[in-house]
Amino acid sequence: MRKLTITVILLLIGVALFGQAKRAIEPRDCVTVRHLTDDYFHGAIQINPQGTRVAYLVQSPNLAANRNDIELYVRDLPGSPRSENKLLVRGPSVSQLKWQEDGRHLTLLAENNGLVAVVQIDAVDNTRQVLVTAVRDIKEYSISSAGDVIVFALEDKSEPKNSARSESQIDSGYRITLEQSRAAFTTKRMLYVTRRLNNEKWTGPEQITFPSATAGQFMSEYPYILSLHLALSPDGRFVLITYIEFQIPESWKKSPYLQPSINPVGVVSVTTLLDLSTHEATIPIKTPYQLNVPLWASDSRSFIVTAQAPANSRWEQEDIQNHKDRMDAIHLFWVDINTGNIEKIIDHVANGAAQPLVWKKDGSLLLHTSENEIAEFGHQDGKWIEISSFHIPLPHFFRFAELASDGRLIVGDYQNSLTPPELFLYDHKLDTTLILAKLNPQFDDLTVAPMKEIQWTTSTGYDVHGLLFLPPGYAPGSRYPLVIQTKPDNGWFVCDSGEDHDPSFAPQPIANAGMMYLIRTYPEDWRQQNEVDHYPRGYPGGIGEAAFQMDLWDSAVDALDVRGLIDRTSVGIIGFSRSGWYTEFILAHSKNHYRAATVADNVTYSLGEYWLAHDRNTLRAQDVMYGGPPYGVTLKNWLDYSISFNLDRIHTPLLMEEMGYGIPYSHESTPPLNLAMSFEVFTGLHQLGRPVELFYYENEVHQPEHPKARLASLQRNLDWYRFWLQDYERPDPEDPDQYTRWRKMRETLAH
Repeated sequence: MRKLTITVILLLIGVALFGQAKRAIEPRDCVTVRHLTDDYFHGAIQINPQGTRVAYLVQSPNLAANRNDIELYVRDLPGSPRSENKLLVRGPSVSQLKWQEDGRHLTLLAENNGLVAVVQIDAVDNTRQVLVTAVRDIKEYSISSAGDVIVFALEDKSEPKNSARSESQIDSGYRITLEQSRAAFTTKRMLYVTRRLNNEKWTGPEQITFPSATAGQFMSEYPYILSLHLALSPDGRFVLITYIEFQIPESWKKSPYLQPSINPVGVVSVTTLLDLSTHEATIPIKTPYQLNVPLWASDSRSFIVTAQAPANSRWEQEDIQNHKDRMDAIHLFWVDINTGNIEKIIDHVANGAAQPLVWKKDGSLLLHTSENEIAEFGHQDGKWIEISSFHIPLPHFFRFAELASDGRLIVGDYQNSLTPPELFLYDHKLDTTLILAKLNPQFDDLTVAPMKEIQWTTSTGYDVHGLLFLPPGYAPGSRYPLVIQTKPDNGWFVCDSGEDHDPSFAPQPIANAGMMYLIRTYPEDWRQQNEVDHYPRGYPGGIGEAAFQMDLWDSAVDALDVRGLIDRTSVGIIGFSRSGWYTEFILAHSKNHYRAATVADNVTYSLGEYWLAHDRNTLRAQDVMYGGPPYGVTLKNWLDYSISFNLDRIHTPLLMEEMGYGIPYSHESTPPLNLAMSFEVFTGLHQLGRPVELFYYENEVHQPEHPKARLASLQRNLDWYRFWLQDYERPDPEDPDQYTRWRKMRETLAH
């Protein structure tokens, strides 16, 4: 019998007001949640150099206008209750806050006359000045400490080469190549620099062009993933950028982490130092993967970065000896640009995408090292050592919380699975905590479903941790329907999936509707390699990964059933992105029967995907997954495990949701590529007479941004699981034919 332990944790909401009548949480409530927000690499909270003011950004969903407004607030510190949170800016494109040296002025990206520009705002009187504008939206920028040099990036909007066909080619036919260019799948940005003159005017933007530091070719545009991680040195002379290099440098190829079996994509993210005075480019740290925006020392002689160990370095050898996966082997490094000296500061920090909290004038660093622990590091005798540490006294602290500090005060984002986001201040010297802003007071009047921390064990002996959300009014001894979320929880407040707004996941609405909802969690010491060591044996290529996930969720169902908590005949399962592939694999191969399922914007490792995305990297990745191509001796692996040849095994009603990335489905003969890839499963299940629905969110990206799309996905999934697991139909749904179709599907299943 697989073990299951359940520990009731502190219910952080609703305990004091338990006796008051509260309304159940609905999908619309989840869409209203306000979060502290910026992009992945720029902090949403910034304390000025004097420690007297804090600025922060809040994402405020505007359902009526179908957009997310970003609000900029400023508040005086140290945080007197009489201090006000002053709203300075509200708009759809506010980001990348940075205080200037005077502690009064802020720079940021904001909309100006319809274009995103670099704007300066006076935090006292709220006057504004546009510093830099361009012919297109500025996507990212970095500014010197004196505010007199700005480097900024624009998206490259040029048409792909050879995209237009000549009349002769159209008349005579033109050759179709098998392999699409890798660069065609990568967006690029162009870099510019502008300087402020003595008369306070700015020079015209000068494009930054350099020879590639790895391949030697001249570069005027830089391919990237998510951003270029721009970091201008305080003196305005150097700029660090991270771009994609399609040719792995020869000297790096011996790195085990860059072998095709581990890195089938065959590209690296190169961190390059550009000298704006000499126009030279160098690679200060030969890392193939950088996670955050580097933080410069005030003297512009060194920087700190969270990254994978440099290729072929002693640190890489240590990671290999310790069997660390590529994503486990991320450390904090100090790099001296003059001497080339590199030192490892610490093995890992709580949030690798965030910068250190502060690099103080005495040279010491304040780091968020784990959950609620803050540590101070100093450079002594040629190495970095921990000087002291302290804990933020808040229960169930969010490990990936946004934090900022001046060395004494910590201002941050407090939230957890049951607590909506709030802004807090902690004074380390006085050991006092104060809530500066309660961002979501509406949840005081809503019933937040209680939660239990649980643990179970897979058939291969791997211990798994999770959160089990219970229906309000849970009756011990009763068995409930269960919905499984296959993508792990990150520790934030989950009404929908949390700050990322992954589609389909709806823990609070589903639990409030009388079902249990299970999400897996990662302990802080979680390592990918520990899972790999417990993959079931006997599977080709990388199929053991999906088989492990199947075992993980089958084991959870068994354990909850043994404890008498769930009705195992009424279990649903939701997968998004890579976990959508897990879900399809589970539906085709699991010994358990799942009553309903959702897959959203997911990779499928299908034959159709293999053909349609016919670039070398995709083909290599698919071949690695199955141990070879779908031809010859490895064809059997595809026949046994690819969804393409196992659709007949699926009898579970399946809801499919695909994102459109702004591409309309305007003509049935020319579907967008992402939608076309989903047709293999959708059409196949239709042909087999199996229950399936497919919805296309034309204007959404991988994680839907617009409130109406998020609401539609949440409501659709709530309706789907209430119908199949509870036999419930919502009165007056937005789609009047919804239940007519679903009843017909149910009749088909009955036969």
